[in-house]
Amino acid sequence: MIEAAVSTAAGGACAGSAAVLYYAEKLPGLKKVTNKLHTDRAQAILIATASTAMVATPAGRWWNESVNSINTWAESRVGEWTGLIITGVPALFVTIVFVNDLVTRKVEMRTRILGAILPVLASTMPGPVGAGIQSVLAWVVTTVGTLVAGAFGMA
Repeated sequence: MIEAAVSTAAGGACAGSAAVLYYAEKLPGLKKVTNKLHTDRAQAILIATASTAMVATPAGRWWNESVNSINTWAESRVGEWTGLIITGVPALFVTIVFVNDLVTRKVEMRTRILGAILPVLASTMPGPVGAGIQSVLAWVVTTVGTLVAGAFGMA
Protein backbone atom coordinates (compact mmCIF):
# COMPACT_ATOMS: atom_id res chain seq x y z
CA MET A 1 0.00 0.00 0.00
CA ILE A 2 1.27 3.43 -0.92
CA GLU A 3 1.28 6.00 1.85
CA ALA A 4 1.47 9.77 1.64
CA ALA A 5 4.94 10.50 3.01
CA VAL A 6 5.02 14.09 1.79
CA SER A 7 2.33 16.77 1.72
CA THR A 8 0.82 17.87 -1.57
CA ALA A 9 2.29 21.36 -1.18
CA ALA A 10 5.81 19.95 -0.67
CA GLY A 11 5.29 17.67 -3.66
CA GLY A 12 4.28 20.61 -5.81
CA ALA A 13 7.37 22.50 -4.66
CA CYS A 14 9.51 19.46 -5.55
CA ALA A 15 7.94 19.22 -9.01
CA GLY A 16 8.45 22.94 -9.60
CA SER A 17 12.04 22.76 -8.39
CA ALA A 18 12.75 19.82 -10.69
CA ALA A 19 11.31 21.77 -13.64
CA VAL A 20 13.43 24.83 -12.83
CA LEU A 21 16.57 22.68 -12.58
CA TYR A 22 15.74 20.92 -15.85
CA TYR A 23 15.41 24.18 -17.75
CA ALA A 24 18.43 25.69 -15.98
CA GLU A 25 20.53 22.89 -17.48
CA LYS A 26 19.49 24.06 -20.94
CA LEU A 27 20.78 27.61 -20.45
CA PRO A 28 24.26 28.03 -21.95
CA GLY A 29 25.70 30.10 -19.12
CA LEU A 30 24.53 27.78 -16.37
CA LYS A 31 25.52 24.45 -17.94
CA LYS A 32 28.84 24.23 -16.07
CA VAL A 33 27.30 25.21 -12.75
CA THR A 34 24.42 22.73 -13.01
CA ASN A 35 26.88 20.01 -14.01
CA LYS A 36 29.02 20.64 -10.91
CA LEU A 37 25.97 20.73 -8.64
CA HIS A 38 24.67 17.38 -9.96
CA THR A 39 21.26 18.86 -10.71
CA ASP A 40 20.42 15.89 -12.93
CA ARG A 41 20.47 13.59 -9.91
CA ALA A 42 18.54 16.12 -7.86
CA GLN A 43 15.86 16.28 -10.55
CA ALA A 44 15.31 12.52 -10.49
CA ILE A 45 14.98 12.49 -6.70
CA LEU A 46 12.70 15.56 -6.69
CA ILE A 47 10.46 13.91 -9.28
CA ALA A 48 10.27 10.73 -7.17
CA THR A 49 9.33 12.88 -4.16
CA ALA A 50 6.67 14.75 -6.13
CA SER A 51 5.27 11.45 -7.39
CA THR A 52 5.01 10.14 -3.85
CA ALA A 53 3.21 13.31 -2.75
CA MET A 54 0.50 12.67 -5.35
CA VAL A 55 -0.89 10.02 -2.98
CA ALA A 56 -2.02 12.85 -0.67
CA THR A 57 -4.39 14.17 -3.35
CA PRO A 58 -7.91 12.82 -3.95
CA ALA A 59 -6.78 11.40 -7.29
CA GLY A 60 -3.89 9.67 -5.54
CA ARG A 61 -6.21 8.16 -2.95
CA TRP A 62 -8.47 6.90 -5.74
CA TRP A 63 -5.49 5.44 -7.59
CA ASN A 64 -4.21 3.79 -4.42
CA GLU A 65 -7.60 2.21 -3.69
CA SER A 66 -7.91 1.02 -7.29
CA VAL A 67 -4.45 -0.56 -7.33
CA ASN A 68 -5.07 -2.26 -4.00
CA SER A 69 -8.44 -3.61 -5.18
CA ILE A 70 -6.93 -5.00 -8.38
CA ASN A 71 -4.05 -6.48 -6.42
CA THR A 72 -6.42 -8.22 -3.99
CA TRP A 73 -8.54 -9.55 -6.85
CA ALA A 74 -5.49 -10.77 -8.81
CA GLU A 75 -3.99 -12.44 -5.76
CA SER A 76 -7.18 -14.39 -5.12
CA ARG A 77 -7.55 -15.40 -8.78
CA VAL A 78 -4.01 -15.86 -10.01
CA GLY A 79 -1.99 -16.70 -6.94
CA GLU A 80 0.83 -15.23 -4.94
CA TRP A 81 3.74 -16.44 -7.10
CA THR A 82 2.26 -15.15 -10.33
CA GLY A 83 1.72 -11.78 -8.64
CA LEU A 84 5.37 -11.80 -7.62
CA ILE A 85 6.44 -12.36 -11.21
CA ILE A 86 4.01 -9.81 -12.65
CA THR A 87 4.68 -6.99 -10.16
CA GLY A 88 7.81 -7.75 -8.17
CA VAL A 89 10.26 -8.45 -11.00
CA PRO A 90 9.47 -5.29 -13.02
CA ALA A 91 9.52 -3.20 -9.83
CA LEU A 92 12.91 -4.60 -8.83
CA PHE A 93 14.24 -4.00 -12.36
CA VAL A 94 13.05 -0.36 -12.32
CA THR A 95 14.63 0.15 -8.90
CA ILE A 96 17.97 -1.29 -10.03
CA VAL A 97 18.05 0.82 -13.22
CA PHE A 98 17.07 4.00 -11.32
CA VAL A 99 19.73 3.52 -8.64
CA ASN A 100 22.35 2.53 -11.23
CA ASP A 101 21.64 5.68 -13.25
CA LEU A 102 22.02 7.84 -10.14
CA VAL A 103 25.24 6.14 -9.02
CA THR A 104 26.91 6.15 -12.44
CA ARG A 105 25.58 9.67 -13.12
CA LYS A 106 24.00 8.56 -16.35
CA VAL A 107 20.78 10.47 -15.69
CA GLU A 108 18.67 10.71 -18.81
CA MET A 109 14.99 11.32 -19.47
CA ARG A 110 14.27 7.65 -18.71
CA THR A 111 15.74 8.14 -15.22
CA ARG A 112 13.35 11.00 -14.58
CA ILE A 113 10.42 8.89 -15.80
CA LEU A 114 11.54 5.96 -13.65
CA GLY A 115 11.68 8.36 -10.70
CA ALA A 116 8.03 9.21 -11.32
CA ILE A 117 6.87 5.58 -11.39
CA LEU A 118 9.29 4.16 -8.81
CA PRO A 119 7.19 4.99 -5.70
CA VAL A 120 4.16 3.24 -7.20
CA LEU A 121 6.09 0.20 -8.37
CA ALA A 122 8.08 -0.10 -5.14
CA SER A 123 4.85 -0.55 -3.22
CA THR A 124 4.11 -3.69 -5.24
CA MET A 125 7.31 -5.50 -4.23
CA PRO A 126 6.51 -8.37 -1.89
CA GLY A 127 8.63 -9.80 0.89
CA PRO A 128 11.56 -8.45 2.88
CA VAL A 129 13.33 -7.04 -0.19
CA GLY A 130 10.24 -4.99 -1.04
CA ALA A 131 9.84 -3.85 2.55
CA GLY A 132 13.49 -2.77 2.66
CA ILE A 133 13.30 -0.85 -0.60
CA GLN A 134 10.04 0.80 0.48
CA SER A 135 11.52 1.91 3.81
CA VAL A 136 14.64 3.37 2.17
CA LEU A 137 12.53 5.12 -0.45
CA ALA A 138 10.17 6.46 2.23
CA TRP A 139 13.13 7.82 4.22
CA VAL A 140 14.66 9.53 1.17
CA VAL A 141 11.34 10.99 0.03
CA THR A 142 10.42 12.22 3.51
CA THR A 143 13.84 13.82 3.97
CA VAL A 144 13.78 15.54 0.57
CA GLY A 145 10.18 16.65 1.08
CA THR A 146 10.99 18.11 4.49
CA LEU A 147 14.02 19.97 3.13
CA VAL A 148 12.11 21.39 0.17
CA ALA A 149 9.12 22.32 2.35
CA GLY A 150 11.47 24.08 4.76
CA ALA A 151 13.17 25.94 1.90
CA PHE A 152 9.79 27.23 0.71
CA GLY A 153 8.56 28.03 4.23
CA MET A 154 5.98 25.22 4.37
CA ALA A 155 7.46 23.37 7.34
